[in-house]
Parts: sequence; C-alpha cells; structure tokens
Amino acid sequence: MEEKEYLQTLGEQILNPHARTHVLEEIKEHIDEQMQDYIDTGMSPDAAEKEAVRQMGDPVAAGTELNRIHRPRFPGVLFGIAVVLTLSGIFMQYILYGSEPLNTTYSNTAFMQHAVFYQVIGFGIILFGMFSNYMCLSKYSWFLYGLFLGFALLACFFPGTFSFWQTRTFSYYLCLLYPLSYALLLYSNREKGWKTIVWLHVLSLLFFGAILSHTSGFVWPPVLAFVFLSVLLSGICIQKRILPGSKKVLWCWTLLPYIGIAALAGSLFLRPQTYLYDRLLTALGLQHTDDGPGFTRLALQYEQTRFSLFGGSSVSDRLPREELYSTYLLHSIFLWFGIAAGILIIAALAFFALYSMHCALRQSNRLAMLLGTAASGVLLLELFNYVLTNFGINLFYTASVPFLSYGLTGTVANSILVGILLGIIRNRNVLYEKESGPAVIPDTGTV
Repeated sequence: MEEKEYLQTLGEQILNPHARTHVLEEIKEHIDEQMQDYIDTGMSPDAAEKEAVRQMGDPVAAGTELNRIHRPRFPGVLFGIAVVLTLSGIFMQYILYGSEPLNTTYSNTAFMQHAVFYQVIGFGIILFGMFSNYMCLSKYSWFLYGLFLGFALLACFFPGTFSFWQTRTFSYYLCLLYPLSYALLLYSNREKGWKTIVWLHVLSLLFFGAILSHTSGFVWPPVLAFVFLSVLLSGICIQKRILPGSKKVLWCWTLLPYIGIAALAGSLFLRPQTYLYDRLLTALGLQHTDDGPGFTRLALQYEQTRFSLFGGSSVSDRLPREELYSTYLLHSIFLWFGIAAGILIIAALAFFALYSMHCALRQSNRLAMLLGTAASGVLLLELFNYVLTNFGINLFYTASVPFLSYGLTGTVANSILVGILLGIIRNRNVLYEKESGPAVIPDTGTV
C-alpha cells in the first residue's frame, strides 16, 4: 500500500477534522522518516515506502483507535454545574424580586423576562466558545488587543458616549477580560523572550492608563487580578521554557516594573482623603459614614445577624435595590434561602473555577494552558472578591460571578470566560501544537 492510500484510509476513520489534520501530519512525518532510513540502507524509494507503510499496521484498526483517543470529550460535570447554577440564579432572583414592595421598576414577569433573556444570550456565548476552535484566537492576538485599547480610549476621547455608570461598568468588565488578551499576546510572541515581557508591560500600561484616566478607583479589582495573573502566566512561560532566555533575567523583567508601579500607586492613591484610602479604612472598620461604602458595610454586618441555616428572613431593606440581584445576590441568598444554600453556591462556583484551572495547567497545548489559566484565574479571583464584598469587606465598587449575577454586561463577560474554558477542556485531546509533543495526550478523563 502506498503512503497516500494509507493516510486516506486512516483519515477516514477519524471523525473530528481538527484531530484528523494533526494525526495525519504526525503519521506522515513518521512514515517519511522511516522511508528515509530504509533508503539510507540501500532500499529503492518504492520498496522503502511500502515497507514503511507496512510497519504502521492496519490503517482501519489504527484509525479507529486514534479516533477513540482523539475526539472531543464533553465536559458533562462542569456543563451540568453551569446549567444548575443558571437555573438556580434565575429562580432565586425571581423569588427575591417578588418579595419586594410593588413600587419597583419592573413587574415580576418583566424582571423574569430580562433575567431569562440575559442568560439565554450568555448560554449562547458559552456554547459557541465550547464548540469553537480556540487555536485561531492566536492569529488575531494583536487585533483583539487593538479592540481592547480602542474601547478603553473611547471614553477618553468621547466622554459623552456613555453615562458615568455605564462607563464604569463597561470598564470594569473590559479589565476583567484583558488577561485573555495578555495570554494570547504572550503566546503569539513567545519566541522573543524577555522582549515579549517588556512589550506586554508597555501595552498593558497603555490599556490600564486609558481605563484609569476616566474611572478612578472603580476598576481596581480586575486591575489587581490582572497583576496577579500576568505574573502567574509569565512565570508559567519562564518555568516551562516557553519563553527562551535566562530565567533570572526573565523574572527580573516580569517583577521589577510592578514593584515600581506599586510604590507609585501607593503614594498617589493611599493618601488621606483619596477614594481607595477611605475604602480601605471602612473595610477595616476604622471609619464609617452615613452613606456610601461605610453605610453599606454596616448594613451588611447588621443583616448578617439574621442569617439562619435554612433561611426565612426577609430581603434586605438597607442595601441599594438595584444591587440586590447582582453585587449583593449572595447576601440575599444567605438571608432568604439560608446559610446552607449560600455555602452550596460558593462551593459549586469554587469547584468550577478550581477544576478548570487544574485542567488548564495540565494541558500539553501551550496556548490552551495560558488561555485556560487566565480565564479560570479571573473566575477564581472574581469569586474571592464577590464573597468578600457580600460579607462587608467591599474595598471596591462592584463584584459579580457567572451564572448568578443579574445584568447583560456581566453575563456576557463571564460567559466568554466560561465558554473558553469549556472549549479548552472539551478539546484537550483534539487541538494540539505541533511542537508540544506526541499525538497521544495522557489526560483522557472526562468532566
């Protein structure tokens, strides 16, 4: 049998086109190398080809086994958690909204329609991400960064485009997604070594400089999350030799700029009478006011005395009404549905984020490793900030989590993160890098 016929027969057994392309490339390289070895020993090209093909075994049996190994693995458990949390979030929001006085903005029916509509959009994004080829994102890393920077500059040059509240909300979620752009740029420019890290510092400074110029302290949670994740992503690249060069030099370029920026930011924003300074004092309980962050913290602490194991308390009458179903939904769940329900919600979200990061760090595909670590890291830090905020340690403006928080912008942003993660986990045995190793991936478990 000739090489072309063998590859065609083997390829017909592999159903997934992405896996088929990669596997056929691997098999062809192996046959060509074996042919050359036979030719070097004195065989004719035709005889060498036939012998190399014969050594590969039966193409139908080999293709069937490769199809079994290299096929998408539906992330059933994680997808099930996403469905259950989404339905639970809609139900809980509806119940909580219905417990309010009748002079609210929307009726129960209208609120339910909005909540379901937002979640349908979110699930559409999740499904698109799960069934898409995330590898193509690396080709558009610079274009995607341009979009991030363009949106960040929009409010600078056109301050009247959005209202103040719309601007800060949009900026918050734009910063929340930026680690994905950082991971893509880090991967697509990995051959340049320390120069890549320097360029990423410059690009990130431009982006966050534009954001902070018109949103002040409202976006500090995702900014701090980005600093942590950028160090983590760069560290992965350094330790796994994805970035060439001396480890000491690479670590210096990674950490030194942040040390300088931290010192400068501390001197500018942690002075008395500044926004973050006042937020820090109120979070630590060293001061409080009749409104604003101090009042919110006292309201949360007062209502925590009404928590019970299985709920039964009325919905909060002290917190901003429009935030009871988004920023402070967890607090409302503890009040109305009980401590047990609130702990289950936190545990499910934590499992989703932690297991996603576990899967990302085990990827042999380096883009999947970086992109998955960025997405799961954002979700994990977002959950941490959300829990702190709902228990009164609210240093910042807002917080949200996937599946539960009400609102279109937050739902879209979190769904992008979830969709990318499920796509990476689903395709861990399908999408590869040519230089990342053999065709067979050891991690074949399904979640």
